[in-house]
Amino acid sequence: MKHILNTLALLVVLTACQKPDIVSTELCSYETPDEFLQHPKAGEFQQLIERYVAKGLPGISALVEDEEGLWVGYAGMADIKNDRPFLPCMPSKAASITKMMVATVAFKLQEEGVWSLDDKLSDYIDADILDRISNANEVTLRNCLQHTTGFYELITDDDFYLSVLNNPNKHWEAEELLRFVYGKEAQFPANEKAKYTNTNTLLVAMAMEVATQRPHSHELKNRIWTPLQMNDTYYQSREILPNIVAQGYYDLYNDGTIVNVSNLITGSGNGYGGVFSTVFDLHKFMKALFIDRTLLSANSLMQMTDFIEEDERRDIGVGALRSFKQWDVFSGVGHSGRDLAYSADMFYFPDVNDRMMIFFVNYGTDGDTPLRQVFLDFEKEMIKLVQE
Repeated sequence: MKHILNTLALLVVLTACQKPDIVSTELCSYETPDEFLQHPKAGEFQQLIERYVAKGLPGISALVEDEEGLWVGYAGMADIKNDRPFLPCMPSKAASITKMMVATVAFKLQEEGVWSLDDKLSDYIDADILDRISNANEVTLRNCLQHTTGFYELITDDDFYLSVLNNPNKHWEAEELLRFVYGKEAQFPANEKAKYTNTNTLLVAMAMEVATQRPHSHELKNRIWTPLQMNDTYYQSREILPNIVAQGYYDLYNDGTIVNVSNLITGSGNGYGGVFSTVFDLHKFMKALFIDRTLLSANSLMQMTDFIEEDERRDIGVGALRSFKQWDVFSGVGHSGRDLAYSADMFYFPDVNDRMMIFFVNYGTDGDTPLRQVFLDFEKEMIKLVQE
């Protein structure tokens, strides 16, 4: 992926004339409530995010919940060109946090008897598709959600990224994306270990549409977003994004100059990414799932948080992650999101009185640029301050 990202600089001019998904960011209506300002750590949190914007991150929107209540703050720009601050009411790309929502729907379908997560993928997806994907006929829905399939990783494929660059605003369909997986060697035998792979949730979303006879976007909206009144949550490529969405940026030239690459769409709307949301809406989701426990049954939640080790940084559950093992902090349960121009974290800390941390940064942090380490330093400091 990293060397493909470097070729973006050669193609920026070519993408400018194509119709974008994300237009100039308009202001949304927001005034910081007094309760956020009165949080005992309000000053420390605000100083932290402002310090990292000063280090180069374009904009940050953040929420923390602890025993003292809620703090929500923001710093920097959602739209640099038009001087729009990154207000917490502005949706930003949650990227792979989409996967945790898809997994939540998958568990709800299991609770209703629509399917079992121990069903084989081949129970729902045609053989003419699965026969071209290594390991696909051997695995279950649960294997996909826990990333134990060994599937070839779609988003590391060079041809995929070249196709994104050539068609930056393309709304991809699932089977169009799978052509980058067909015939590729699996990373390891099925069920040998866990390795996070976007191809997994793409196939779960396809299976979900067969099981329900409805688009999986319909299931996300009707089973999670509408009941929880997540009214500022959207699914790119499956609906029109509002004009209050934050722009996304990346250091194309690896020289400290960031460029707007909001409209490079990496397969959004196919189960592994594409959700745009706010810290308020993600808070509603996490609170319903882990604190109030109204989204899933106790048994489903226990299965979701049945973690196995991926590496020294994190463990993988059935649709959830347990992260930050490499740092001297309590691990967080939830999910992270990374895309070309956006980053997000959504975690709660069960070992620290169920504290919660959610933030968006409108900068892509997977590529090897100077701001990547700035982001990682911010993430670490934020987590430590949440836990103090």
